[in-house]
Amino acid sequence: MKTKYKILLVANLILFSSCSINRVYTTGSYGSLKSYTEKAHYNDKRSSSIYVSGDVSFGKHTQEAENFDDVTTLAEVKVHKRITGKHYNFYYGLGASYGVYRFTKGYEGLIQNNEKKGFYNLNLKTGLNYTMSRRIIDYRFIGLEVAYHNEFGPYQDKLSDLLKSNNSELLIVNQKSLFSFNLYTEYVFKFSKKDALSIGFYIGDLINYKKEKNYDYSTDFSGITVGLRLDRYTINLITESAQGSIKSTKIGLTYQLF
Repeated sequence: MKTKYKILLVANLILFSSCSINRVYTTGSYGSLKSYTEKAHYNDKRSSSIYVSGDVSFGKHTQEAENFDDVTTLAEVKVHKRITGKHYNFYYGLGASYGVYRFTKGYEGLIQNNEKKGFYNLNLKTGLNYTMSRRIIDYRFIGLEVAYHNEFGPYQDKLSDLLKSNNSELLIVNQKSLFSFNLYTEYVFKFSKKDALSIGFYIGDLINYKKEKNYDYSTDFSGITVGLRLDRYTINLITESAQGSIKSTKIGLTYQLF
């Protein structure tokens, strides 16, 4: 009887492992969804400005239980308008990016070692926050941002090919579009009417996550933002962590047009 139980146990383990998910792929932009938004601080009257910015993001998508990382690189340009009052900031904008997803390790002839696929991204965002303004510091107590990212290009074509392979060990989640929100808070340390240092924290999730029956995949993400504004220029840094050990570091520069 013991031998039979052992045989059944081994058979079940083999069956389970053969049906398990080995790798998970999603949009190349996931894990790097938040973009820095310069808002300026309140200076005795309502004001508005338009900004243009650019940034570069370096990300990692962990695969096979953190056995190795796929790598993403994105370059993005954005424009946004902000309106600032004594107790609020409202903003909206759009952006476009180009990225490269590198598959570090091949997979059963479907993926080659260090295979690279480019992708394009068009995105929209809008946000609103409540501000408590003081002489030296503005405290953006709570903010809500909503963003939409749509992705296309060779990387998306590659994911479509992987879907057509019907390989049960590969899972494709939210292949082309990401509709997300994030809640954030920011501290703005004011050096002058134009210069300031801002530090922020945020947490968000996907609104349009397509759940899979055989995979419990959480999609929340969180991160830290830092911005140093000197006159019309802002140097900014964002670090973001998402589920599945997906992470990114984004460095950018913003310029106030008027």
